[in-house]
Amino acid sequence: MRRGASRPVETFSLPPDRDIMDGLSRSPIRTLSKPEEDQGKAIVIKNFQYVGSYNWTDSTKPTIIIPGSPPEWRDRSLPYVVPPDSGIRFVDQNGYRMPSSTLHPLLRAVDITAEDAGDEFDWSTVDFVTDRNGLRKILRWINDHDGSAKEFRIETQLAGKRTVLFSRWEKRTREAPNSTFTTYGFSFERESTTKAPGCEKGTGHHRIVKYSFDGLVLVVRFEVDACIAPSRSSRATAAGPTDVDSLSDMLSGLNVASDKKGAAKVDESVSTPELDVIRAGTRVPQSSVIEMCTRSRRNAEQFDWVDAFPQLYFSQTPNHYLAVHSRGEFETITKKHLDNPEMKSIEASAQSGFRKLKRTLQDIQELVIEHGQRGRLSLVHRDGQLRVFERTSQTDSIPEQLLSRFD
Repeated sequence: MRRGASRPVETFSLPPDRDIMDGLSRSPIRTLSKPEEDQGKAIVIKNFQYVGSYNWTDSTKPTIIIPGSPPEWRDRSLPYVVPPDSGIRFVDQNGYRMPSSTLHPLLRAVDITAEDAGDEFDWSTVDFVTDRNGLRKILRWINDHDGSAKEFRIETQLAGKRTVLFSRWEKRTREAPNSTFTTYGFSFERESTTKAPGCEKGTGHHRIVKYSFDGLVLVVRFEVDACIAPSRSSRATAAGPTDVDSLSDMLSGLNVASDKKGAAKVDESVSTPELDVIRAGTRVPQSSVIEMCTRSRRNAEQFDWVDAFPQLYFSQTPNHYLAVHSRGEFETITKKHLDNPEMKSIEASAQSGFRKLKRTLQDIQELVIEHGQRGRLSLVHRDGQLRVFERTSQTDSIPEQLLSRFD
């Protein structure tokens, strides 16, 4: 998000940051090396498909809306002014709402989506279940030549015979606005979109996709900023093979079940003791998904497209909107598509890092398989080194009944 003028310090009550070494053994069992340069073939994402989605709700018990919907882009006339960001915002909403099982809503959303289509998702064929965030962190370590990559930690666990679960770990799952500089990014998203029907109570939309990353089968979750609101007819025709097949199916999620007080009703048939599910929202085609970013006018020309590109690539998000403002007055929005020539050029230059990422993932998978289903390993990047530590707790990343899906 953008930097700006200084402002008075606001006071928020948040828990202290977690120690990145909390709950880990004192000595690493392995230090991972960056792969050597490889002039091999370009890595191309294949067999891409939508497999699930959901919105969180602000409920006492963890509750998600399936399939949910992203906020819809309003396409307001420029210029317009938005207020500065304020209040607490999420760093990792999944970690905040389900800290002991951050992957639980991902698996539940995928299973329900498959069941609704009369099918069953085959988890045993998957190599990695991960957030997009984890792939970006490992790639930043691979491409880091000056020590600027931030430290991070990723929890791992083996499910079934081959599937590696990557659970996101953050020092903090929520944060307060920058006390030194004014930002406008979150306000811009709010003021530039409208919540989709059935998702008015939603607090963040997550989309889950599956694809082959040069032979490695990945299931990847990512948060969606917004979508281009399609017409009814385009919703029916633009959906992919795992999206809805007809307009009536596409719109069926809008008929939200509610109780006598008008509140959205939990679907007990698909809820679990840990997670409630509300059936509402509309699955949108991948072609409509938008990633938004804001910059001040003075910083816009220095926007780092090389760092931003993997965010689009790992989720195959086709639309990028860069909104430029002066003290909160948004003047221009540059819209780029993943397939345009400039982006294709960046993709070509990123191939070395992608090839190294694939080999690093293979190394991690071999190590996790070697330690078996009872192994609990964590990747920790610190001081330029990516080390592997054993966790002192045997706690599962997801409930045992979901782990059986991978057998």
